[in-house]
Amino acid sequence: MEFAIGGVAACCAGIFTNPLEVVKTRLQLQGELKSRGVYTVYYKNAFQAFYVIAKSDGITALQKGLVPALWYQLFMNGVRLGSFDFIQKSGFIDSEGEISLSKSIVAGAASGCIGALVGSPFYMVRINF
Repeated sequence: MEFAIGGVAACCAGIFTNPLEVVKTRLQLQGELKSRGVYTVYYKNAFQAFYVIAKSDGITALQKGLVPALWYQLFMNGVRLGSFDFIQKSGFIDSEGEISLSKSIVAGAASGCIGALVGSPFYMVRINF
């Protein structure tokens, strides 16, 4: 259940943060293939980049790559939260009624690694959109 709830919640957040990712990526890539000072600066700042992208490519361009971004959020966060819940319910963290800080850290790190491993291919697809 944690997989589904965590994944859907992350997808809802991803709908709102995807335009920020689009603008960030475009700001990072402008002039990437040319020497410094030779390329044309299309975006001066993030606010102006939002405006230019919406005006030149349409408002829907701000949600470019949304589907792979939602798959990424679903799998990365769903697996991360689901695996932590599984580890917690298996009794690894809780020993004799007390929660172990070190075991909680290990469980969180392991869950994060598993989520990143599963979500990484989806992130690569999302960036290439």
